[in-house]
Amino acid sequence: MRQLAARPAVVPAKAGTQRNRVSEKSDYIPAQVQPSDVTQYPRMTDTEPQTLQPRRRFRWWQGIILALLLLTLFIPRTGGLRITPVELIAFEHLFSLVEWEVVNFPQKWLHSLTNLVPGSKPSREERLALVDEYLQTVRAANKEERRIEGANQLRSFRAGGSGAKTGPVSDELFRELEARERKLRPEVEEAVEAEIHAVIAELDVDSRLGIVWPPVDIRFGDLPTLLVISPRNEISMTGAVFLDPGIEPFDRDEIERRVVNELDYAAYVDDIAGLATFPNMVSDSYTTRTVIRTAAHEWLHSFWFFHPFGRNYFASTEMTTLNETAATLAGNEIGDIVFERMGGDLSVNARRYETASQIDPRFTKFMRETRIEAERLLAEGKIEEAEEYMRRRQWDLRLRGYYIRKLNQAYFAFRGRYADSPASISPVGEQMRELRSYMSDIGEFIRVISKVNNPTEFQALLDRIRTERGGDVPPPTSPPAPG
Repeated sequence: MRQLAARPAVVPAKAGTQRNRVSEKSDYIPAQVQPSDVTQYPRMTDTEPQTLQPRRRFRWWQGIILALLLLTLFIPRTGGLRITPVELIAFEHLFSLVEWEVVNFPQKWLHSLTNLVPGSKPSREERLALVDEYLQTVRAANKEERRIEGANQLRSFRAGGSGAKTGPVSDELFRELEARERKLRPEVEEAVEAEIHAVIAELDVDSRLGIVWPPVDIRFGDLPTLLVISPRNEISMTGAVFLDPGIEPFDRDEIERRVVNELDYAAYVDDIAGLATFPNMVSDSYTTRTVIRTAAHEWLHSFWFFHPFGRNYFASTEMTTLNETAATLAGNEIGDIVFERMGGDLSVNARRYETASQIDPRFTKFMRETRIEAERLLAEGKIEEAEEYMRRRQWDLRLRGYYIRKLNQAYFAFRGRYADSPASISPVGEQMRELRSYMSDIGEFIRVISKVNNPTEFQALLDRIRTERGGDVPPPTSPPAPG
């Protein structure tokens, strides 16, 4: 997910104690990530010859320059400490990207400097083993935290009205797991960065002076949530505010209710899996394959920031969709190459990594039908009817076993930016896959798409490439059409 144009919060982030977890098990979230489970992490081994081991080729000063450049994107454009009405409603949960950069950027590069000391850097084989251990530790910590929360709630319920005093459940194991996470995280981040760097270098998408630019730099951990704003009379993302990680469903509902009642806008608080800050934020709560795909996805946003394609990300909704769809397609392909080189098996649970329409065509068809009908009602000025229709469809989904916390204009506006999402009715996903099918490799695709300035140029590029190269290439498989 590219960093958004909405003005970031300028108050310190509220200290949160809850880890970021996926709350909608059957739905898609940005970067096409899905909830993970313990059985889907193949053990990683060193499968590359010693001569092909990846290495970092950038310098610390290049990272500082890039961070300062990207940090300018987070500075409020209106100046001062003025708080918008939406931020005022969500004030207790505001997340500061600037504060996050100030804390995390120095930590990353201080650790990089320590690796310059001879003998302090683990071997590639040791690093790959640490990746496996780290992600297993994250899963164990998430599971233990859920156990503690559930046990405390049960104790509180049982003690209610009886006057009995019960102490909190012991969190000793959870604290041990968190400490282990913190110790492993820097080396694991370096390991994943180096593996992605090596693949990008081989694909020849280097953009500056023969080096991979911008550097592949990621930060694992809890990501902020996103408060998405849309007008009630159309499906259009007109604003967004970053909020603290792991906000409880009750608090999300309350924020959304206040935005509707006080400002007459639709709102939806959503989870995200990655964010193109520097270093790139990447959630570590998913499978190894998904984590690597997400890291590659966010790096591509940073890469395209230095090219017309990324610089025009916010020029229109169509350009946003083009950017996100291209980053998903290319990020998934790069991520899978990296995953295999790290010893992963692409055949394990392969179906969960397909497109939404392949994983669950009925759900995709249902969601796209819902969006089409909602947009029709809104176009006719029937706002209340459209909102009631979306509420009924949400309950229909629950009866069918799909949990989506809320369906409204803001939900479709945000998730619809990803053309392969069930919430999208854009043809860009199919068009992007077709363009990729004409390219010799994913590196050529990344280079070619980076020159696109607007949707018209993209269509012209596709038409030209189709004419020049399309003779021997089979057409892409189309997703089920809504309705």
